[in-house]
Amino acid sequence: MNKKIIENKIFIYIFFTILSFLARYYLFEGRESWNDEWHTIYVAKPDIPTAETLARYYGDRGDNFLTEFYPSLYLFVLKYFFNIFGYIDVNGRWFSLIFGTLSVPLTIYLANIFLDIKKTFFLGLAVTFNLFLIWQSLEIRAHSILVFTSIINIILFFNLLKKSNYFNTIIYSIVSIFLLSLWPISGAIFFGKTIYIIKKIIINKVFEKRILLLFAFILFTYIILNIDYLKLNLARDFHYTSLYSSFFYNYHFRTFFGSPILGGVYLIIFSLILIKNFKKIIFLNEKENLIIYIILSSYLLTLAYTLLRASIMSPKYVIFILPLIITWICVELEKLGKNKIIKIFLGFLTILFCILEINNFPIKRPPANEALKIIKNDNSKYITTIEEDVFNNYLSTKKIFIEENFVLLDENIKYPESIKNFWFICLNNPSHIVGNKNLPDEKHCTDFKSNNENFEEKKQIKINEFILKKYEKKK
Repeated sequence: MNKKIIENKIFIYIFFTILSFLARYYLFEGRESWNDEWHTIYVAKPDIPTAETLARYYGDRGDNFLTEFYPSLYLFVLKYFFNIFGYIDVNGRWFSLIFGTLSVPLTIYLANIFLDIKKTFFLGLAVTFNLFLIWQSLEIRAHSILVFTSIINIILFFNLLKKSNYFNTIIYSIVSIFLLSLWPISGAIFFGKTIYIIKKIIINKVFEKRILLLFAFILFTYIILNIDYLKLNLARDFHYTSLYSSFFYNYHFRTFFGSPILGGVYLIIFSLILIKNFKKIIFLNEKENLIIYIILSSYLLTLAYTLLRASIMSPKYVIFILPLIITWICVELEKLGKNKIIKIFLGFLTILFCILEINNFPIKRPPANEALKIIKNDNSKYITTIEEDVFNNYLSTKKIFIEENFVLLDENIKYPESIKNFWFICLNNPSHIVGNKNLPDEKHCTDFKSNNENFEEKKQIKINEFILKKYEKKK
């Protein structure tokens, strides 16, 4: 490899790493959290014992139902991250942002297995400015680390095919077991690999006995390590997501690309390429076919499980195929030749929709920072709520809460006479519960009374999803 090629690679990787970080960091400051993220933070509290972490994971009310359906591995990894860097909600967001950013150069590296590095520039733009990947890189959820680990796993698989030594085998096995334990739906990746290996046996007459045995070992080890989780979840006949009829004509592309229009353009191009390469996909087994096997397997397996057992048709559940879709489109466009206009068109649309829609993420979050800033600007310190522990814990991990030394009063204990005033914060028709914002104020917010009769209400402020009341000591 000559010096020029090395310099091109270094430039591409550094350029897109920085660009992807900036695209994601643009929304970072002041980013609010959704109720799912409140629960993530609640479970991943670093100073509680493992037994308490698991108790919170299995249900914040102490019942035997999972609050989430994904495994607890991510929560324990995040817990240790909080333990090192501090239990602040933004640190959980940093955790996701780091993996979301690094997934971009990793995707370019994966594409470089099939293409010259200079031909991956369009891919870099498409992944960097993909709205869904940007938004998910800012959530305190497992999706960013899932994408990151999935791409590494596929890269390691190609390395294993190229050189099946002990080192590659051990590293691949560890990453594979971690990936499956992180997100069992990623099993579709291994299903796609199995198709690739079987076709290699049939078409190329190459019997990959060691890899098939390795797959069996990985599956067996995963089941042993996750037997409790599997028994509990395989018995379920419901999930939080539903199968909508629109899936059968948008195939998650509307969500994957952050817009019905942009998603439609990518879906049309993807479909046309798929039709053109149908014979090659069925009868040949070229290296890049592995990517389309994984994509199609992910759709088929999630749809089959949904129809036979319980719906798991959320785009977030298969977010790991999004960079693979873009990679496969990029690789196949290069093979078509005379693709410059298509790539420029797609690149332009992707950047344009990113600029236009980046602030319009689908779910608006309760503005906790705004509520706390109101209290800060009032030079107040004491806060009370009548919410559940999950929300109260989230509020106490806000950066502004810690920096301003706010004190969260226990509503069940009489407020001390030593304080002069306090603010009451109430979640008022939060959209994760009611969905409809044109509702009268909730009774528990409007009827709140101080548990110390020496305080009286002096001020009320309403902001989206919150009612704030200030109480002062009677004179």
